[in-house]
Amino acid sequence: MKNDKTIKRDFYLLVVKVVLATVISSAVTYLCVIYLIMTLTTNDVVKPTNYFVKDLDLIEKKVKENEEAIFKGRLIPIHRYSEKIQGEVVDISGKHLYGDREIIDDQVDISQSINREIVKGSYVYRFIPLKHDNAIQAVYVLKAPFGFIINNQNRFEAVLIYAVMFISPLIFFIVYLIFFTSRLYKSLFHNVKLLLQASDHIASGNFDFQVSGLKRKEFIKIQDSFNTMISALKEMVERLAKTDDERKMMVSSIAHDIRTPLTVIQGQIDLIQDLRKLDHFDVTPHLEIIRKNCGKMTMLTDNLSLLYKVENDHFSLNGKEVDVRQILEEKKLEISTMVYHQKSINICFDVNLQKSRYILDEAMLMRVLDNILYNSLRFTKSGEIKLEVYDEKEGNECKIYFRCSDTGTGFKENDTSLLFQPFYQDKQYKNHVGLGLYIAKRIVNHHGGEIWAYNNEKGGATVEFYIKELSD
Repeated sequence: MKNDKTIKRDFYLLVVKVVLATVISSAVTYLCVIYLIMTLTTNDVVKPTNYFVKDLDLIEKKVKENEEAIFKGRLIPIHRYSEKIQGEVVDISGKHLYGDREIIDDQVDISQSINREIVKGSYVYRFIPLKHDNAIQAVYVLKAPFGFIINNQNRFEAVLIYAVMFISPLIFFIVYLIFFTSRLYKSLFHNVKLLLQASDHIASGNFDFQVSGLKRKEFIKIQDSFNTMISALKEMVERLAKTDDERKMMVSSIAHDIRTPLTVIQGQIDLIQDLRKLDHFDVTPHLEIIRKNCGKMTMLTDNLSLLYKVENDHFSLNGKEVDVRQILEEKKLEISTMVYHQKSINICFDVNLQKSRYILDEAMLMRVLDNILYNSLRFTKSGEIKLEVYDEKEGNECKIYFRCSDTGTGFKENDTSLLFQPFYQDKQYKNHVGLGLYIAKRIVNHHGGEIWAYNNEKGGATVEFYIKELSD
């Protein structure tokens, strides 16, 4: 459930918590203050809001006892009750007759206020009627303070209580805002701390970990993105390391493959120089050895050049009409010539094609067949090397299948898919650049086909592949 929380929701809850806690705390504080005021007023420590009302009651009683005297101008000495109480006698229209002046303003309707008590501002006004000849002829207006603050202006306890009531909500709001914000900050910083630690691991090159323990939807999304990035970086670093190892191995293998024919050539040249003065010295076999080793170096450089071409996803094939039967006949003649002196090896090409011409890249197809057939020649000392070729129609596509089987030593690897990896070296043929089958695989893939290999049950190996005829 916690994982369903969002930062937006947390901030909404923060506002609700702060406001609710402030309201509750302020309400409790006000209740305590009210109880304190009641206690203090009971003990006469502070004056309550209606403190002067009792004095007004006494004065009103005196006024009613002395109506005739007051009407004639003999006023009651109200200052004896309190110096803060004022009194003014006015007629029914509000015109001043006796006593203090301008106690009330002109907006008060005297006739509507008789026998009433009005609270206005921080004062209470009482309107006492004065009768003469059994009729109300005037009104005695009394004015007295009516408020907790005004009644206790000079008392520290009252000022303190008023200050607490006024500023307590603000204080509670600030305190709760800091409290709940700090809790939210700690919760969010926990997530940020984990992300910072993950960033440090990545910066130090450590990718063997996963970010976990983050809370809230937004951070969980970041966590998933981080883990995806870590996996991608780990895979990339491993791939780069593997590529670097492959490049190192390639350089070492290339150096060895170049050094071997160069050593042979150098040896033959030295031998020719030593024996050239002898009678009947035949240089032809030595030149043939030099020619073959030069051919090996040429094939190596051709493979390296072709490697970078076929690795490009945008590598384009040069499609044109090819007489497959004819080029296979020529290839069979070439291979047969190479094993002419090895009577124990039989070369067999079984071709069953429905058409005579197909749109293919002849040079690339020949490169694939050369790599496969020469590998068979390399590891077959006796028996047969057989190439079967046939085609199949699948909808609008035409697939041409090739199967090369031999009776040689077979593959030593149980996982034959390794044979098609770049720079792969078979256990029986180390110190050799493993590019042939990898290049063949890339060329076949560019033709929209697949290639695979396996060992035969009765010995030897088979490599199969198919390619699709190119469009016009």
